[in-house]
Amino acid sequence: MKKQFELELLTIDWLENTDEKEDLCAHGNVLVRIGSTILSDSKKGKWTVSAAALFLLRTITQNHTVAASVGDQLLPCCGFTMWPVAESDDVLVFGCPNGVDWTVEHIPEGVQLTPPGEESVVVSTVEYQEAVLQFADKVYAFYQSSEPKLLPTDPNDAAGYVAFWREWHRRYQQFSL
Repeated sequence: MKKQFELELLTIDWLENTDEKEDLCAHGNVLVRIGSTILSDSKKGKWTVSAAALFLLRTITQNHTVAASVGDQLLPCCGFTMWPVAESDDVLVFGCPNGVDWTVEHIPEGVQLTPPGEESVVVSTVEYQEAVLQFADKVYAFYQSSEPKLLPTDPNDAAGYVAFWREWHRRYQQFSL
C-alpha cells in the first residue's frame, strides 16, 4: 500500500557564491506528496529547508491553518531573518511570500493533511511524527557536517540564530528517542 504522505529531503546545500560559515540557512529540494498530489519535487524549486524543518517540527504539536499558521509556508523559499520572540522560547522567521504550503490539523484519528484545493488525507500521528523527525534529522546532520557558523555581527541577528536552534532542540527533543 502506498503511503498517504511522503516528506523527503532530496538535496541540501549552502547558497552558491556564499561563504559556508556565513550562510545560516540550508537550502534544498524536497519531495512532498499528500495522497496523489505532489506539492514539491526536484523540479519544483529550492526551499529553505532549515526553516522548513523548524516549521514542520512545530506541526507535530500545533495545527497549521490559514487562521493559525506556524510560519508563512511550510516550505518557504526564504527564511533570511530570524528574531527571538519576547517572553517566549520561539523564534520568528521572516522570508519572502513564495513557497509551498498545506494544512496540518490534529484530529482524533491522527493528522489531517490538506493540499490547497485538493482532498485531505489522514495519517497516523506516529507516521507523521516519524516523517517530520527524519526530515529534521537530515537537515541537522548537514549542519553538523558543515563548517561552524559565524554568528552575525548584528546582535539581533545573532540572537535570532541562537533562538532558532534553541527552539529546534526543544521541539525535537520532545519526540526523539
